[in-house]
Amino acid sequence: MKGRKSIPSKIIELRGGTKHTHKKPRDQEPQPPEKMPACPAHLDDMAKIEWERCGKILMTIGLMTELDMAVLAGYCQAYSEWARATVEVPVKGPVWIEAKTGLPRLNPWLRVAREAYDKMMKAAVLLGLSPSSRASLKVEKPKVVDPAEAFLRKIHG
Repeated sequence: MKGRKSIPSKIIELRGGTKHTHKKPRDQEPQPPEKMPACPAHLDDMAKIEWERCGKILMTIGLMTELDMAVLAGYCQAYSEWARATVEVPVKGPVWIEAKTGLPRLNPWLRVAREAYDKMMKAAVLLGLSPSSRASLKVEKPKVVDPAEAFLRKIHG
């Protein structure tokens, strides 16, 4: 049975709660604890840098759990592959003439870049890293506490 994919409760909450979805709250949905998983050792250096960058952002808005490790790892590795391939494409250009046949040939790095970008964007949507996937998220900004007010609360309980 196909249909729309369920939206996780955390995303619904960030969009303003069930009053905007007009659906009953899903109180039985698993709520894994927010925790940044360890970076997998098999990621290359560029992917590890992206892991740290994205992981900090996802933790800040409360969207990272240990269960998301594989999705984030896939995103980071695809980002690394895309970045490396996009550096290689301009070296010979998107199309070159093959020496043996004299026929034009598509640069294989262009295909690698396209496929890596597709993988990267699919994972980005799952993690809320694309502009469209976070357009309706509402993240509460931390309240600025007046030092004098904090002092008075401390004194008066």
